[in-house]
Amino acid sequence: MRLEANALSHRRFHDTSLLLGQIGVERHACPASCKFCSFSEGVFHDSRINVDIPTIVEMAKAFCATGEIKALFLMSMHDFDAPILCKLVEKVRGVIPEKTEIVFNIGDCPDAWWKEFKAAGVSGAYHVCRLREGIDSQLAPEDRKATIRAIRGNGLKWYYCCEPIGPEHTNEELADAILLGNELGCFQHAAMARVNFPGSPLAKYGEISKRRLAQVVAAVTLASEDNPELGSIAVHEPDFPGLCSGANSVYAECGFNPRDLETHTENGRGNSVAKMVSMLTEAGWRP
Repeated sequence: MRLEANALSHRRFHDTSLLLGQIGVERHACPASCKFCSFSEGVFHDSRINVDIPTIVEMAKAFCATGEIKALFLMSMHDFDAPILCKLVEKVRGVIPEKTEIVFNIGDCPDAWWKEFKAAGVSGAYHVCRLREGIDSQLAPEDRKATIRAIRGNGLKWYYCCEPIGPEHTNEELADAILLGNELGCFQHAAMARVNFPGSPLAKYGEISKRRLAQVVAAVTLASEDNPELGSIAVHEPDFPGLCSGANSVYAECGFNPRDLETHTENGRGNSVAKMVSMLTEAGWRP
């Protein structure tokens, strides 16, 4: 499966890769209460940090300085301040390369807001109906899907993922999540392993291996062959086996990260742009 998926992706994407970057712009106890997130209410006890526009603008400028990041993701909490995010987009747009797109990773919101985000300069959004949504979170699957339809309906690129995968998830659950992305027309498909944090309610299940993650990446690749919207396939967290199993895209990260207890993930789990370029090249992908 992995060999065939790798060959398929190299043909489909003409040996080219997609490097993405993500900045976590705020952190606080989140009412979504996802059991797989370290920012969940009841688990997160650190001080609240709101969006600091000047600091984030400087981070974005440095992060995108080499011009190698195709799209910069700005990640907020599930609940967020839309006007502040629009102002942030305006400021970030002024300091990053023109060719670098701005993408949101935010909570559920109505169709009208996506019109405003697009007008502000947002090109796409990452949004997922996660595995066991409504069971391992306080969010309704239909609300997640409604937001996805709003993203698609406003002509924005929709980034999707089968996530967060743990050993307890069945092949049938993974298949349903994978097929949803193709049925609704994702621009990027992906597979992401769950990372257990200290005190996680799901830690009792453990984590999947890199080999298992690579297998799911291959399944995503093969299942997405007929998705006409598909522009890339990602593996998260980034790793070499996934990039040899169908994935051609990875994320560099800085700022706040719900999978990391470090305040600045670039000092912890987050990967640098240089490291991601090296990993993509080593796996046989061109920029």
